[in-house]
Amino acid sequence: MTAGWVIGLRPLMDNSFFTHLATGRIILETGSVPATDPYTFTAPGADWLVQSWLASYCYALAETLAGGVGIRLFMGLTAALLVAVAWRLTSEASSVIPRLAIGVIFVATGAQLWAERPLMLGLIGLGCVMLAGEGALDPRWLVPIAWVWVNVHGSFPLGVVYLVVLAVGSRLDGTHPRFELRALRWLVMGVVVGAVGPLGPAVLLFPLELVQRQDVLQHVTEWRAPTFDSLGQRVFLLQVILVLASLVRRPSYRSGLVVIVFLAAALVGLRNVPVAALVFLPVLAAAAPTWGSLRCDDRSPLSALVGGLAVAAAVLFGAARAGQHHFELSAFPIDALAFLRHEHVDLAQHHMVTKDSVGNLIELLDGPREEVFYDDRFDMFPDAVSRAHLAMVQSGPTVRTELETYGIELVLWQRGAAVAQRLIVDPEWRVLYTDDVWVLLGRRGTDSSVREAGGSLGVAGGGLIADGLDGQQADDSDERNEQGVLHQ
Repeated sequence: MTAGWVIGLRPLMDNSFFTHLATGRIILETGSVPATDPYTFTAPGADWLVQSWLASYCYALAETLAGGVGIRLFMGLTAALLVAVAWRLTSEASSVIPRLAIGVIFVATGAQLWAERPLMLGLIGLGCVMLAGEGALDPRWLVPIAWVWVNVHGSFPLGVVYLVVLAVGSRLDGTHPRFELRALRWLVMGVVVGAVGPLGPAVLLFPLELVQRQDVLQHVTEWRAPTFDSLGQRVFLLQVILVLASLVRRPSYRSGLVVIVFLAAALVGLRNVPVAALVFLPVLAAAAPTWGSLRCDDRSPLSALVGGLAVAAAVLFGAARAGQHHFELSAFPIDALAFLRHEHVDLAQHHMVTKDSVGNLIELLDGPREEVFYDDRFDMFPDAVSRAHLAMVQSGPTVRTELETYGIELVLWQRGAAVAQRLIVDPEWRVLYTDDVWVLLGRRGTDSSVREAGGSLGVAGGGLIADGLDGQQADDSDERNEQGVLHQ
């Protein structure tokens, strides 16, 4: 739990989270869940199913109660609870050392793949389903758990898939799947009850509708196959090797089918890697060797002391981190956005195209003002808008056409990207601001209300962006702004 707490307390940096939090603010302010898009000028009023409305509400409520500290504490508790559930799933390992090794691998995989997203709550839901399938949790708890899961994340069908595969495997092993079928009945009941909420039955169809958007999802990194080029993904590979060795050591259809199904899902899409890492835990624990004299069922004064020290260290760590910046925005063009604010450019009037992740940040900063060209709610946008964004990402042949179609006056992109280099040399565009990473371009001959004089931004930077974000990043942004250059 301590490891989960530490990971969960990291500064907030996930772009999807920005829109979740912005939407939660709307829910708190209006008392209702948005039914149409409030953020973009490319799809204003388009139908939008806020499937994770409950997670958004929780994020905004935590912010209302305790600001950025409240959000990070909520994330820390979420990650700690996930690790606690994962530890319970390894209970079949009788020796402390193998059990700890299994847990460390799981946490090491998640350290890079977990983020402040509703998926974390979905993983907790899946872990509870797994416990019920093993007879370690009263399955009646799955009714409220499933209601929450349905309304926080679209991964709830994975619980049904897991129990069905587990039941089939038990049958093939010649064992009656009593726990699995009982858990499945209560889970299905909870999923149906999940339709009782602000979204109604439509929330149950969301996962099916999402997977049908493969034309868009194939271009999204988390929906692509893992490349195993990061530490977390490589640790997952180690877990895969160990789980295959576990099947050789203790073969069964029950474990084998689960591994096959969820390993296949993980190899198809990166977003399924944390799911598979969780599902593999009981398989690894069941085949864990007996090493050393330390047993998991021993309760000695020394173990209690170690546990108490770990909890104390976690509390102190949380207190130390609470005073740090709550948002980590170094990957975002905060100086360029601050420049636009300094120049009093109204993005609702002067349309700008930028990356989907930056669109999420603008939504957090400005709320529902129809300023954004595109964000990562890929399932919501009309196909034409998705194609336009993809043309910008790939610097496709239709870039000029798309810019004209949507009346784009400003382009904010990474300076080294092909589309940025293309527009920098285009006589129809002028560079308004640039730094080491980002460039802001304006269309010539349009009234963008942006001055063309060169010079330093001075104090115009981080303080403007910090408004509404608890003042974090201000000092760093001001320092970078002094290095920013405006060009005619």
